[in-house]
Amino acid sequence: MIVRWNSAAGVMAFVMVVLIGGSRAAAAIGPETLVTVAQLSYDGMWDPRPSSADVLAGELRARTSMDVRLRRDVKAVMDPGLFGRPILFLVGDGRFRFQAEERVRLRKWIEAGGFLVVDNAARGQPSTAFDASLRAELDAMFPGRSLQKIPPQHVLYRTFYVLDFPAGRAIHRTFLEGLFLDDRIAVVYSQNDLFGALDRDASGAYSFDVVPGGETQRERAIRLAVNLVQYAIGLDYKDDQVHTDYLIHQRRWRAGPPKVESP
Repeated sequence: MIVRWNSAAGVMAFVMVVLIGGSRAAAAIGPETLVTVAQLSYDGMWDPRPSSADVLAGELRARTSMDVRLRRDVKAVMDPGLFGRPILFLVGDGRFRFQAEERVRLRKWIEAGGFLVVDNAARGQPSTAFDASLRAELDAMFPGRSLQKIPPQHVLYRTFYVLDFPAGRAIHRTFLEGLFLDDRIAVVYSQNDLFGALDRDASGAYSFDVVPGGETQRERAIRLAVNLVQYAIGLDYKDDQVHTDYLIHQRRWRAGPPKVESP
């Protein structure tokens, strides 16, 4: 499997960071032995889904061949270790704004090959304040570029599991949005509270009901989270014949958007 990070010359709301190491991907983003799911703190509501990082790490270990560290790692925006993280899962609820130096640093991280995944984690409808803040921050960092709908045939939906829609705790939007740099998605934005579907309480039970599709939808959300990590570490393997053969044999996993379950 070939991995490429764009070489070129930070971060928003609640960020979960996965550190992948030991491959050529780490040329611009530093190497480490284990896959580490971490979380970036910021001045605001940075931790609305406190256990979801650990849950994602456990799912990655159980479902893939990745060597995963199971404890989350919390870092601040200006942490020196930011450039050791090739993928960031950013989750938040409510208005936020970054300082100029934070904005510059995040842009440099993205241009160096970083993959930022943003999740609007409001408990009801998607937070309009969070949405407006995100778009304003991206406009400031990347003038002239904007988020676009990611087509359902994009490799993001088939890097590990074959999916037809982006599930989360809810299905507010049947699409993901992305900010494209060159030939890759640099930022992905979900308004479906993806990490709300993963979060667990102190007893180990899931923290939130998943609607409208129940546990089937939750499983699709977990698969999407796995796909996002696979996309980040496998930008060049999407057309690899071995991967294509694997996907063909997994077509039974395809499923459309869930229907509302009967009470």
